[in-house]
Amino acid sequence: RLELGSGGLSVAKVAILIGGPDWPTSVLCGIMRLSLFQIMLGTLPVLFLILPTCLTGALLYMASLDNEIGNPEFPWADTASTLVFSATAMVQLGALLVATYYIERTADTRADEVGAIEDDKEVKEADEKDELMRKCYETVTQWNVIPLWPKVALILSHVSITTSCYMVQFGTCFVEHDLTDSIDENLGGSVANLFLPLGWVVIALFIASMILLGIFSSWGTRQAKKLVESGNAEPLYDPQGDL
Repeated sequence: RLELGSGGLSVAKVAILIGGPDWPTSVLCGIMRLSLFQIMLGTLPVLFLILPTCLTGALLYMASLDNEIGNPEFPWADTASTLVFSATAMVQLGALLVATYYIERTADTRADEVGAIEDDKEVKEADEKDELMRKCYETVTQWNVIPLWPKVALILSHVSITTSCYMVQFGTCFVEHDLTDSIDENLGGSVANLFLPLGWVVIALFIASMILLGIFSSWGTRQAKKLVESGNAEPLYDPQGDL
C-alpha cells in the first residue's frame, strides 16, 4: 500500500504492479483510488512477461505440425519451445521474486508507517462476521450432530467423485486428443465425440457429486445462519479451539 500510493513510477511500484498477484493488486489500486493512467502506464512492462508466454505457445504449435510425408515441418521448433518455456518460467519467477523483495524491504524499513495504517472498519467488521460464520458452519457440520439426510448426501457425493476419479485412471473414457489436434479431423467436428460411453458416466458422476456437495453446503450454511441469528454461537465448540 505504501509503495503503490507513492508518487511517480518507482522501480518498487512497477515491480509490484507486474509481479504481484493480479487481482489483489488491481483491487487495492482501485480501493486507494490511484490514478488509472499512472497504473496502466506502470503495468506496461508486463509485456515482457506476456511475450515469452505467447512465443512458447506458438513454438509448441509449430512443433506439432507435420509435412506431407509425416516429418516435422519445423524440426527446430520442439527444442526452441523447450528453451523458450524455460526462459518464460524464469521471467515469471523473477518478476514475483522482485516484487516480493520490494514488499519485504518496505515492511522492514518502514515498519512504523506500516503499523500506523488503520484497519478499514467495514472490512474488519465483514471479516469478523465471516469468521463467526465459518466457526458456526464448522460447529453445525460436525459429523455427530448432522441429521441423516445431509450425511447421506455427503457420503454419496464422496462416493461419486471417488468412483469417477478411479474410472478416469483405469478406464477408457475419452478419445486421445492433444491440445494442438484439430477438432474437425480428430473428433469429427464435434467436441462431444471426445467422450466415450464411460466418459459420459464419469461426467455424470462428477456432476452428481457437485450437486450433492452443493446441497450439503447449502444446508450447512442455512444452519450456520440460524445459529448466528440465535445469538448462541460464542459458547459452542470450535474444532480449531478458537471458541
